[in-house]
Amino acid sequence: MISRVAAAVLAALVFCASSRSIAIDAAPRADVLVVGGTPAGVAAALAAARRGEDVTLVAQRPVFGGVLTDATMDQWDLNLAPDGAQIESGIFSEIHAALGDAFTPADAARVFGQLVAAEPRIHAIVNARPIAVRVDDVPGGTQVEDVTFARRGEADLTIAAGSVIDASDDGDVAALAGARYDVGRQDTGIDEKMQAVTLMFTIDGVDWPAVVRGYNPRVDGPGGALDRRAWGYAKVMDGYRTESPDVLVRDLNLGHEDDGSVSVNAIDVLGIDGRSASDLLRARVLTESEAPRLLAYLRDHVAGFSDARIGRFADAVYVRETRHVLGDEWLTADDVWDGIMPADRIGLSSYPLDLHPVTASDRLAYAPIRHVYGVPLGALVPRGFTNLLLASPSISASHEAAGSARVIPTTIEEGEAAGAAAAQARARHISIAGLAASPPEIAALQGDLRRNGAILDYRAPANTANFSNPHAAERV
Repeated sequence: MISRVAAAVLAALVFCASSRSIAIDAAPRADVLVVGGTPAGVAAALAAARRGEDVTLVAQRPVFGGVLTDATMDQWDLNLAPDGAQIESGIFSEIHAALGDAFTPADAARVFGQLVAAEPRIHAIVNARPIAVRVDDVPGGTQVEDVTFARRGEADLTIAAGSVIDASDDGDVAALAGARYDVGRQDTGIDEKMQAVTLMFTIDGVDWPAVVRGYNPRVDGPGGALDRRAWGYAKVMDGYRTESPDVLVRDLNLGHEDDGSVSVNAIDVLGIDGRSASDLLRARVLTESEAPRLLAYLRDHVAGFSDARIGRFADAVYVRETRHVLGDEWLTADDVWDGIMPADRIGLSSYPLDLHPVTASDRLAYAPIRHVYGVPLGALVPRGFTNLLLASPSISASHEAAGSARVIPTTIEEGEAAGAAAAQARARHISIAGLAASPPEIAALQGDLRRNGAILDYRAPANTANFSNPHAAERV
């Protein structure tokens, strides 16, 4: 019997293979090459294709969706205004409308597959990972000429492109091209350690109505429980002791899936380099050992868990942080906290500065308060490159600022902006770097994004510039 994740993969592959609008092999050259089957990668491909570009979209996994399909991230970490309204639209609103606030990996695989298949200008390749990038020195900087991919059971494939969008979570293409980057919290001068990673899993046999009825903030801590999700429980987890000193459980984030199972985002593993296969295997081993211990504790301390049992573990570990590529601009924690609106903003964000621990002694550095700020185009442009863009948690941001900017809705708006920028640069016969350095070109890009639904402007109502939100304590 195959798992639901495997079934989702199989269904998506059948869907893609049967669709006339997806070519399993691509031409050796594309107007725009998007690397990464992440939500940001899909958004970038859609934005470029809808503006007339021939796009090649390359995914390392068998389906599109990134951590939503591979790591069982089944909820959005929404960017919200003080009144609770969303502050981003465009392609994100299409995806959100199709998936809702909570969803399964199978739902995500289906929706992203359908979006890609609906665009005949997108040529999709799966099961391919970037292994080499060829660059050339040109007037104005370094130009990416082509990217070579290793494919399972097939010969390597090299694709040239007019522009390249690196939508991989780790900034793999930028790193292979020689872009400068920091790792983890390197910019702080302490070390290169990264935020904790999490292997999510599901549990069966939970009495969800009892979970909803039983949540008591005075006993459980700040948080709440709704029909599809529950979060918080920090007071409850104060009494929990992990088996390994490299494992922390400080709170819970739970998702109630359609089949009655409950996803668990709770176990943080320290000291993991998300780029290392051996480290990720270690995170899996530690989590699979810790999960039964945690479940036994939940049975005794959380309403609705008395008959709960382990279901399945995610196919991939959720990695929150690896590289931070240096760009033309650098997003800082002060930018986030002060709600800075840069002139070249391509979208808005408001997620709190949510930094998961790097060491066991770490405590929250920032209150879980939301400030609406703008994401600068310059943070998407690796410094010194003429035709390369980023749309991922690896954009040019400090370790602390990335605690906010790394969330998926923000990376989706980065992807949409990157796809639109690539199309505009080719239409106007200028480089990406030239576009990003030109106020008139930036204004034209912003006008294009607004016409397609993006929200780039926000004025805080009086006395609500800083605000707490009941979802601010959720862990991502």
